[in-house]
Amino acid sequence: MVLRIFYKTLLMAVLMVTAFPCAAQQKMRDVFLRMPDELLPYLTENNRLDFIDFMDSGMKAVVNNELGGKSEMLSLSDESLTIQVSPAMRMSMRLFPVSEAVDSCQQVVCVITTYGTDAPESRVESYSLAWNPVDVSKHLSIPNEPYIADFMEVPGVGLVFRQSDALDQLAHEEQKKESSWLRNVEWNP
Repeated sequence: MVLRIFYKTLLMAVLMVTAFPCAAQQKMRDVFLRMPDELLPYLTENNRLDFIDFMDSGMKAVVNNELGGKSEMLSLSDESLTIQVSPAMRMSMRLFPVSEAVDSCQQVVCVITTYGTDAPESRVESYSLAWNPVDVSKHLSIPNEPYIADFMEVPGVGLVFRQSDALDQLAHEEQKKESSWLRNVEWNP
């Protein structure tokens, strides 16, 4: 009888934790561990666990990825992380507050993926903490031109966009001076 009550209590506790995953502010490590493999097929769930274990131990966080190369977690905090997935791909994630609940949470995760080495270009996406896509245009004004995006640690500024290097180098060889722009964009909760 006591064992049955224990199991019922344990089951209720588990159900409550899973039913209300956003009762408190989530930490990036937990969100990253729940990331579906399809969003970053280079890395397995074990790779993600190893990254966090290495970072917690103060070690260099390098793992062998699914393409036979090396991936390195460069930074991890409660709000953000950065991974050099391959020499030509970097992924940064950051948690942002939102005023309207998304999947019962008051946070979303914004993901910047930057591709390329000579002429890098970024893509910005956002997801709920359950990793369902969220329309980023509700929160950000994304440039139409090719851009490189980075997170800023300046209060009031969420992202910074700067012009990407020319995608077609030959088209820009004749220009004496390439135009450039820098735009700070605030994440609108």
